[in-house]
Amino acid sequence: MTVPNPGNASERDLWGGTVTCVVPTRMVDVSDIRQVPDNQEVFMDAEANQTIIFEIVEHDTTVPDQECGRYMFEDLASENEAESWVLESLTTLGPAEAPYMPVAAYMCLVRGRQLIRQGYELKDTDVLLAVLRFPWVECDLIISVCTPVAAPELRVQASTIMAEVLSSLQILSWQVFEGGNH
Repeated sequence: MTVPNPGNASERDLWGGTVTCVVPTRMVDVSDIRQVPDNQEVFMDAEANQTIIFEIVEHDTTVPDQECGRYMFEDLASENEAESWVLESLTTLGPAEAPYMPVAAYMCLVRGRQLIRQGYELKDTDVLLAVLRFPWVECDLIISVCTPVAAPELRVQASTIMAEVLSSLQILSWQVFEGGNH
């Protein structure tokens, strides 16, 4: 497999332009290919089997900020029907990593692995998961970059991709979090 150039990225509109960020140009908008739920934006590089998923979810007040990274990672493992999973690291993020996010937002980054069934095969998948909590709009934004563990060069690029997404992420209209998007 050819390793894609990580530096080739462009600004993309999410949810009709209410949110923008930089995504690798090699990744296609999955909604151009198939139906994607209204609360999600999905980009994929089919050749590299790498995806970026943005998802608006309801803010769960029963989950404290310090536990939300683990909670969201395990919830994703459950949604993926993962055979097994391991959380490798959890880091709190600050304004330096996501400069356009409100300082009132709690943000963290989780890295782990999930053994996910794709068709008849089990795929060992590296999952980078950013959780951005916006309790004042009763929503959270979950961003995941999923990469095959078998491609270590792509795992390194996943960190660069996530850093670019977070550093460029701008919410231009908070109305995206209203009206049934979660």
